[in-house]
Parts: sequence; structure tokens; C-alpha cells
Amino acid sequence: MKLISCYITGFGRIEDYKYDFSDGLNAFLEDNGWGKSTFCVFLKSMFYGMEYAPRVKNLTERKHYKPWSGATYGGSLVFSVGEKRYRVERTFGAKDKDDTYKLIDENTGRQSDDYGENLGEELFEVDREAFEKSVFIPQDMVETSMTDSLNAKIGDLSQAKDDMRGFDAAISRIEEAKKVYTLASQINPGKLKRIGKQISDAREACDLLPVRTEAYENRQKLIEDKNKRLSELKNEKTRLLDLIAKRSKREQDLALYKKYKEDKHKDQEDLARLDDFFAAGIPDDESLNDIREKQKNMETLRGRFEEILRTQPNRTDAMRLESLFDEREISEEQIDAYAADAERIRELRLAAEHNQMPEAEKQQLAELSFYFSKKMPTTEELESVMEKSNELSRLEGELAVKEAAVASAQEELDAAGGDKNAAKSAVPALLMTLGIVCALAAAMFFFYVGGDNGVIIATVFAAAATIFIMTSVINTIHRKRVKKLRESAAGDRLLAAEEELAVAKTARHEVLQDIRSFLDDYLVRATDSYHQMIQEIQNKAVLYQHLLEEEKKYVELNSDGTEELSARQLTLYTALSHYAFVYGKDLYTDQNEVEMVQDLRRDSAIYGVYRKNKELLADVEKQLNELSIEVEEFLNRFPGTEDEPVTLELITQNSAEYTRLSEHVAQLSQEMKNLDISDLPEDAKSVEELQQDQAAMDEEMDEISGQLVRDNEDLLRIAQELEECEEEQDRLPSLLEEKARMEEKVECYDEAIKYLCQARDQFLGRYMGPLRRGLKDYLSRLYSDSDAAIIARNFSLDMDMGIHYTHQGSTKDVAYLSQGYRDLAAFCSRMALIDVLYPGEKPIAILDDPFTDLDEEKISAALDFIREIARERQLVYFTCHKSRMP
Repeated sequence: MKLISCYITGFGRIEDYKYDFSDGLNAFLEDNGWGKSTFCVFLKSMFYGMEYAPRVKNLTERKHYKPWSGATYGGSLVFSVGEKRYRVERTFGAKDKDDTYKLIDENTGRQSDDYGENLGEELFEVDREAFEKSVFIPQDMVETSMTDSLNAKIGDLSQAKDDMRGFDAAISRIEEAKKVYTLASQINPGKLKRIGKQISDAREACDLLPVRTEAYENRQKLIEDKNKRLSELKNEKTRLLDLIAKRSKREQDLALYKKYKEDKHKDQEDLARLDDFFAAGIPDDESLNDIREKQKNMETLRGRFEEILRTQPNRTDAMRLESLFDEREISEEQIDAYAADAERIRELRLAAEHNQMPEAEKQQLAELSFYFSKKMPTTEELESVMEKSNELSRLEGELAVKEAAVASAQEELDAAGGDKNAAKSAVPALLMTLGIVCALAAAMFFFYVGGDNGVIIATVFAAAATIFIMTSVINTIHRKRVKKLRESAAGDRLLAAEEELAVAKTARHEVLQDIRSFLDDYLVRATDSYHQMIQEIQNKAVLYQHLLEEEKKYVELNSDGTEELSARQLTLYTALSHYAFVYGKDLYTDQNEVEMVQDLRRDSAIYGVYRKNKELLADVEKQLNELSIEVEEFLNRFPGTEDEPVTLELITQNSAEYTRLSEHVAQLSQEMKNLDISDLPEDAKSVEELQQDQAAMDEEMDEISGQLVRDNEDLLRIAQELEECEEEQDRLPSLLEEKARMEEKVECYDEAIKYLCQARDQFLGRYMGPLRRGLKDYLSRLYSDSDAAIIARNFSLDMDMGIHYTHQGSTKDVAYLSQGYRDLAAFCSRMALIDVLYPGEKPIAILDDPFTDLDEEKISAALDFIREIARERQLVYFTCHKSRMP
């Protein structure tokens, strides 16, 4: 069977792709992500279709390779079997029922029935799993293992596949039969576990048999004791009923006697307590009334004290009043005199304010006074400094002219000996030098070349060169002399201009110093012009002089009132200085003498009332203290506690209670004498108490009866448990025999499985020789026996296609080798398996980059091996790196 071509409509990321296969090796070198593994799975799906596993949560191949763009999922594959060519067409849906399959005979173009939908199994004679473990070699899954389908194919037992599958079914049925006995599930355990549980319960029951017997005997003894106690209680109850009948006749007198006795005892205890309270004697009614009257007087005095105290100023105001008047009052006449003086001062001040300079002018005068605080300029000083300002302007103009003259002289000096003259003289000098060179060159030319006439011509040119040289020297000397004369004249002019400039600067500096010295005495606003600043000072001086004259006029108008105002202020402020200090006022600054006298009048009145009330409070407090001492002395005669202090009400109450209790004790004693109870003991119980004893007895009898019911029930339960334990003891031997029979059956099942597996292994062992020889043959093509790292003859296969390696007499699993050696050995085992599976025509082999873990040397050997086996079979080989490309 060979592949001819394929067309992929849509599979993974591959769409609308066609490929024509050739005999031998078909190698693909493509980048990662191109779809190499996708191509491999496509080829497999054309033979075996796509598996459908709805309950698998992981990504299945059907979902994985669904076209990304939504194109038709599937394609076609053309292959040949013998002389016939077929084209299989498949499409895949979300479920297997949505898949389509068609097989077309390429020779006739008609649909063929030569092979069914299970095309792969019919062509390769193995199922999908066996195909994946033989001719289909995916990446990173080179290692293989044996399956039932491979076993049947190797043994050429295709006609006996059912028998091979029947082996597994037989093993499965035996295992199921064994599970009936050995299953360890908690929900549905096997028979062995269940009977083991029964045996354990039976043995536990046997162990409990002595305990159950002892519990049964103890419970019987307890029931007997309780029945005995119940009989005693019934007899005691009969006796008690007789006593209650007799005692009820005298119950009333006895109850009354006991009541009188208890009341008397209680009253005597209360009297003993009151005797302690009145140890100093019981006060009479007159003493109690006197103390009560004193307490009423104290309450009246306290109320008066509080009332007066509420009218008094607070502590701060009281201290202020005492500081004001210093324990002496001021008379109303004095206050009136102070008020008249204060009023007169205010009138004089108002009159003076009418003749005052306007506030704006006052403000201007104050500002100018500060402005001219250092010095007031005279008219002569102002005129002089103004002239200097004009002189400064003239000097600055003259200074600019001098500076221009110095600059001009400097330029003339630079021009006399500078680069400009040198440049002008450089051109003639250059031309002269050029003429000299040309004349000398012509002279030499004609001297050596011109013959006889040439000497004459050369002499002429030499004379011309001499003339040119002399002329050049004379011109150079003349130019230097002229340059020196010009430089000397220009230097003299520059020196004279600089001296004049220095004199002008000195004069300007002296004038400027005088102006600045004048301006330093004033707070003049700086401007760019000294003339403006001087003009500002002059204007302010004129205004200041005018305002001083105006102020003088107002002072002359108010001179008389001012003298009286000063005199009255001095007198009044001196008299009020003490009060002003206390009030925290400055009369000279605040000038609020009228308000202060009013405050003084008000505080004087308050202070008078305050002093009277203070004396009255002292008198009331004295009376309170005297009464309080007398009451405390009386109350201290009686004991008290912190929780219950002694009060007059308590004393009165206890006195009345003492009298009442004394009278009541005498009355109870007389009543007890009148009762005739001589035939009854004093400690005899009443009928009620006897009835209470009967109720307690009935309650105990009921409790015992209830306990007996429960104890009999427990006795019956224990008897049943004891009977069950005896039954389990009798049943234990039969359970042990049944368990032994079950264990024997399980042992038979194990033996059956063992012999069946041995038979299969012996049956399949006949076909391991060709596999092992094929493995060593392919390994020897890759490696010689001289390779110390790996020796082909040391490899072997087991019946599950597991590879083993023997080293120094010890057999190791292939997992001990490196991944590269493992892949090569697994690949050779696959080739050996394919040879055994298909001894005739070799099928195709699909290789998805199987050599990714090999080093350079092994890759070279593996690629040579690929080329060699491709001569005898068709290979489809994929790789992503050119180093692994055949």
C-alpha cells in the first residue's frame, strides 16, 4: 500500500493544500506552527476517522483540529493497494454522526465497496491504538507498547481476534467473580468482608458474654433492694396516717402556741438590738423635740445663707471690688465731683477738636516730618544742588564726546599699523615677487637653451630681475618709515584724548558724589533722573513749610483751652489712677474718663451691698455652726454605720419601736400562759409538717416504683442481649467454616488468572524472537559493537514491547538511559515491530520529527538510517530544523 496524493480542505490551520507523494522518502522541512503534526493527524484520520468522546473534558483531537477559519473540516487521500487506486474522502462534524465517508475507485471513478468505513483496520489489520503504536510515530511518543490487536496481528491470528479479546473477557469475568468476595467498598462490600464483619461481631459478643451475665445479676439484686425499700415505706406510711389522725385534734392550740413563741422570740431579738442602740439611754420626747426644733432652725438659716450667697458677685468680681475700694468706700460726693471734672474735660476736648487741623493735612504733616526727620534743606542748598544737577547733565554730554574721540583715535592707531595696510601693500609685493621669479626663470631658460643670443637675452632678464629686487627693497623700506610716522601721530592723538576723558570723568564723579551726598539725607523715590529727585525734594520742602505755618495758627487758637484741659486732666487722672490701674485702663491714651467714672459709680453701689451681705453671711454661718455642734453631739450618743448613719428620724423611730416591742412581748407571754398544752411536747410536729412528711414519702414511693419499671425493662433488655451473645457464640464456628470456603474460592480464582496469563505468555512468547532480532539488527545498523556508550546486543524486548538494557550482568529499564538513546532504541523497536507485523509488502511509516533529543552525531546516523530504510518502504517524514532534514 502506497500514498499517491492528498488534498486538505480544512484541518487545523491547514486549508486548501495539495501534496503529491513519491516513492521512498517524503521529507517536510517547515517552521514551527506550519502544521506538521496537523498533517500527520490528517493522514491518520483519513484511515481511521476522528474519535468522538463527549464525556472527555480535555481537548480532544476532533476539537483540536477543527479549522480555525470555519472551512469544511476534512479532505481526501489517494492511495494504491496492489494494482488498484482509491480515493478516500472524509468530512468531520461536531459529533461522529455528522461525519461523512466515501471511498472511490480511481480507475472507474465509481464509489467502491472494497473497504468499509473502518478503512484503517481493514488495510493495516490493526485498530487505531495499534496503528498509533506501530507505523504512526508522533513527536515525543516514539516509545511503544503491546496491545491485543498487535498480539493478534503478530501471531497471524486475525481470524482469532475474538479469541484474544476473549482472553481479556475471561480474565475480566474471573476478576468480577473474585470481587464478589474481595470487594473492599464501604457501600457494597464483598462477601469476605461481610462475613469477616459478622465473625468480628460474633467474637465481640463472646467477649461481652461475662459482662452481660454480671450486669444481669447486678440488676436483679438492685430490683430486690428497691422492692424491700418500697415495703418499708408502705409500713411507715400506715403509721404516719395514724399519727396524723390523732394529732389533728390538738393542732389548733399547738399551732397558736408555736406562733406566739416564735413571735416572742423574734421581738426579743429586736429588743436586744435596740438595747445596743440605746446603750447611752433612751431620750425623752422633750429632748427629741428640742433637737427637732434646732434642725428646723438650721434648715431656715441654710436657706437664708444660700439666698444671700446667690446675690453676691462671683469670686473674680468680688476680688476686683475689694481691689478697687481697698476696704474703704468712696462717697457719692466724691464720685459726683469726679463726674463733673470728667464732663468738663470732654467739653474742652470737643472744643479743641473743632479748631483742629484737617486729618488729611495732619497725615501729610506727619509723613513730611518723617521725610525730613534727618534734615530740612535750605533754599540755598536746593539751588546749589540743582545747579550741580545741570552741571552733571552737561558733563555727561561732554563725556560722551570725549569717549567718541578716544574711540576714533584708537581706530586711527589700529588703521596705521594694522592688517588693512598690510593687505593693501601685499598685492604690489606679490606682483613684484612674481615678476622677479619670472625674470629669473626666463634668464635661466635662455642661458641654457638660447645659444649665443640666449646669453644676451638671459643677461637682459637677469638685469630686469635685479631692478625688480632693488625696487622691492626700496618700497619696503619706504612703507615701514611711513607706517612708523603714522603710528606715532595716531598714538599721540589717542594719549591726548584719553587724558581729556579722564579729566571729564573725574569732574563728573565729583559732581555726582555731591548730589548723592545730598540725596542720602532724604527718603526720595529713586528715578533715572537726579534732576527729578531734587525737584521732588524741593516740592515737598515747600509743602512742609506751608503745613507747619498752618499748624502754628491752630495752636495759637487753642492755647487757652489747652491749658485748662491739661490742668484738669492732671488733677482727675491723678485721683483716678488707682481705679484706672484696677480696671486696666490708660486714661491718657484712651481718654475715657466719663465712662470710667460711670463704672466707678456702679461698682461703688455694688460694693456697698456686697459688704453688708458679707457681714450678714458671717453672722448666719456662725449661728449654723453653733446649732450644728449641738445636734452632732446629740446624734453621736447613738451608734451608726456608713450605710445607715444616725438621724433624728431613726432615733425617734427606734424609740417608738422599743416601746411597742416591750409591750408586745409582755402580751405574748400572758397569752402563752393562757394556753393548755402540757400533754404535748414542744418539739412535736404539726399536722401540716406530718402531711409534708407523708407527701415526701409518697414522692419517694412513686420514684422507686418508676425506677422498678425501668429496671425491669433494663433487665429484660439485658436478658435479650445475653441471649443474643449466646446465639453468636453458637454461630461462630459455622461462620469460620463459611469464611474458609470463601477464601478457598478466591484462591481458585487467583490460580485461574495465573494459569491463563502463563498460557497467553507462552503462546505469545513464540513471536518475541523475530521482534528481538529485528531490534538488534536495526540497532547494529546505527552503532557498532565498539561503541562503548551503547552495544546493540545488550538490548532486549519483553512481551509488552518494553525495552531493557543489560550492563555488567545487571538488566536495567530503558529509563536509565538518556532520552536520545531511549528514542533511538524505541525507534528501532518500532521498525522491528512493523517488520514482524507486515512480513510481505511494507506499509507506509509516518514520522513526526522523532529525533528532537539527539546530538549531532546521532542525528547524522539516524538520517542515514532513514535514507536506508526508505529504499524498501514509503516514508513520510516531518521536521522543523534543517539539521534533522535528510
